[in-house]
Amino acid sequence: MTSTADDTDYFVFTSESGNTPNPWSWEIRRKSQPMGTKLSESGFRSSQAADFAGKRALSDFLIELVREEKSLPRPRHK
Repeated sequence: MTSTADDTDYFVFTSESGNTPNPWSWEIRRKSQPMGTKLSESGFRSSQAADFAGKRALSDFLIELVREEKSLPRPRHK
């Protein structure tokens, strides 16, 4: 069975949110359509730290997405 999770459709977006000591954050986004929920975290000192944490979270998210898709019943074809 092949997975329908397309890891090229998801990406990590990092942004700076002001002049706080830890202004950087990451967010997981999908290219094809909005996700319907926001997956993000803030409070990083650098864009590199936010990007690293975001990519790790994206990897975990995609692993869980594939597990969920594999556990769903397959549609019957007539």
